[in-house]
Amino acid sequence: MARAPHQRGGGPDLPEITITSPNIREALAKAKAIGPAVQRNLRKSLRGVGDDIIADQRAILDGAKPGKAIKAGMRVKRIKGKGKGKAYLRAVNVYKAEDANRNRSTGMRKRIKASLKTRVVAGATRSGISIRADKSTGGVMVKGWNKKVIRHPVFGNKETYVSQFGQPYWWEPIKAGQTQAKDKALAAISDALNGKG
Repeated sequence: MARAPHQRGGGPDLPEITITSPNIREALAKAKAIGPAVQRNLRKSLRGVGDDIIADQRAILDGAKPGKAIKAGMRVKRIKGKGKGKAYLRAVNVYKAEDANRNRSTGMRKRIKASLKTRVVAGATRSGISIRADKSTGGVMVKGWNKKVIRHPVFGNKETYVSQFGQPYWWEPIKAGQTQAKDKALAAISDALNGKG
């Protein structure tokens, strides 16, 4: 079975949010027929439709550093089965927060913020606008930092592991902003093709 692009190296490490309707390829072709400058301006406008989502994601990453996650016990959680599989019960850890007693920074959150991009794809087999977190820019933690709790080795000590809270930054801004992003894309296409852009 072929591995996903992010498992082969490079590429996004979080699911992309992709706007595929309207057909971006057709819209760009129509804009090019009007004039190359119209097509360039449309492409630039389309790259900006994810700006609000990315700004919200970056604002979460700019928040206070999450603290240590100290195991406080366990609880039973109901897990949905995949497809038509039966639900089952599983014991999961419960964590309490403890302040992080460190001030140093490795620049990880800064790299994750830099990895957030809006990309316009207008290929023969795939077209759309995607918002992505690229691990080739943000490092391996673009996905890990989005988790509620992360387990990692202590700095400078590969044998001792600690748990800490992450900063789930990905889904909430996307849920809140995807309709507005699609509306912006439709407006940009309409303006370009009707001579307003």
